[in-house]
Amino acid sequence: MADSYDRHRRRRRRDRLEYGRHSEDVSPAASKPPVTILGLAKPTRSSIVSTTTTTSTVSTTTTTATTMMTGSSVGDNVVNIGTDPDVSDNVAHQLLELTIDAAPGTDKTSVVTEGKPRLTAVKSAELDSTEIPRSQLEESSHTTDDASVGMTRRVSAASTVGNIISGVIDQSAQTQLKLAPPLEKQTTVKMIDSSFQWTDSGHDLMLDHTDLLVVGIIGLQGCGKSTLLSLLAGNTNQDAYRNYVFFPQTKEAKEDCLYQTSGVDMFVSTERIILLDTQPLVSVAMMDGMLRYERKIPPEYSSHLNFIEVQSVQLLTFMLSVCNVILVADDWFIDLNLLKVIQDAEMLKPSTQASSSTADNSSTREDGLDFYPTVIFIHNKACRDDFTPEAYFSMQQVLLKMFSSSKLKIKSGITMTSSILGEPLIQPLPGTEESEARDVNLLLIPTMEFYKSEPDFLETTLPEYRGYPSFSTILSFFRAQILSSPRSPMTNTILSEKNWYHFAARMWESVKKSSLIAEYNRLLASTS
Repeated sequence: MADSYDRHRRRRRRDRLEYGRHSEDVSPAASKPPVTILGLAKPTRSSIVSTTTTTSTVSTTTTTATTMMTGSSVGDNVVNIGTDPDVSDNVAHQLLELTIDAAPGTDKTSVVTEGKPRLTAVKSAELDSTEIPRSQLEESSHTTDDASVGMTRRVSAASTVGNIISGVIDQSAQTQLKLAPPLEKQTTVKMIDSSFQWTDSGHDLMLDHTDLLVVGIIGLQGCGKSTLLSLLAGNTNQDAYRNYVFFPQTKEAKEDCLYQTSGVDMFVSTERIILLDTQPLVSVAMMDGMLRYERKIPPEYSSHLNFIEVQSVQLLTFMLSVCNVILVADDWFIDLNLLKVIQDAEMLKPSTQASSSTADNSSTREDGLDFYPTVIFIHNKACRDDFTPEAYFSMQQVLLKMFSSSKLKIKSGITMTSSILGEPLIQPLPGTEESEARDVNLLLIPTMEFYKSEPDFLETTLPEYRGYPSFSTILSFFRAQILSSPRSPMTNTILSEKNWYHFAARMWESVKKSSLIAEYNRLLASTS
């Protein structure tokens, strides 16, 4: 019995070698392309397998179809399981368990199961170490030829369906690639450089959709403009300063009386909110830097002081023209000189209406049809006394009197008494229900609480009384109020992000060439 089994194995091995040499002579291959997995290949002419109806040619047709699907010749990379016409489902199931993905450029072994063609790609080492039970090989001789013909037809149908599915998947992937937004840059880009020249570095970040929200911030030096805008962009008080979107003023810059931001920096968040950070207005540090490094000013300016003030007016008029929401930051209430510069910039603001002549601009301004942004005043580094209802309402009254004749939208109900997150952070003062000052846009931000790695035990059990909620609660309230504020239009047409960027470039050129700002400069020179 053992001798007959050995003779049977030698005869099968000899037939396998002869079959391999015959296949190499018939269909030689110069190279071995990567194995294509059934159902994921692109449609090819070789994917359609012809079926035969005669019993004598079933095994040959099945082997040829398998060779056409793999795209390589049947040689050393082919293992023929048995010379019987068919192989049982149990054998094919065990071979399918060894299936792996064939990487491009690697040689894999193709397994040809005669009778019931199942194409797999397996490792040579795994195939050698896998033993097929003898009983399963003996059972394979009892299958019929009709089953092999049906299996060949099923392989052809499965290949065709797989090609259709792969084509749909490729088309869907290409469509998603076209609609995908550009990758978000984690750093800011310069919109206006330190020389007050326009740059096109932010044009690649713009999309074609019209759900536009532009938030800009203005203020004096060191009042926390970059920090507030970074907190609005997603940073928290526990983040290190080096991880902020807009780099705040460093300790060395404060000690040397220097400024951090120059020109206008732009950042686009994942929610497609465009944030604009500006250099400090009427900054003494900027004038000191020009004097220290002996930078010359243009001849049309009489002094460095006038030059700095005119630059501040240019920035303000530009921000009033291209922003939906403007944050006016201050670290103490309140600088009257800053409010006066804002009022001057409002008078000098160019019209954003599309007109063809100066007369149309003047008539538009007289009719009051020009567009103005929503202005929100931010009292940064507020103390405990500022959170009392009496002090808060007094600050609203001062702002209302200063901008009583202004067209800026300062009464939008963005206040600490709003119940946007449930209970208001500051209770409304009784008897002020009918007052207009109650709707003046004013938010208070306390001094930032820095993260402590090891808090004291007494601080965790008995927290310090602040007189106002925690910083994280106020930060959530701050974001919710600003992001839900009314989006004031900038033009009479709806702008996309790309159109807005081109519109901002035109507005900056009109601001630099404005005759009203030039007259304002001459007025400053005469009064000084």
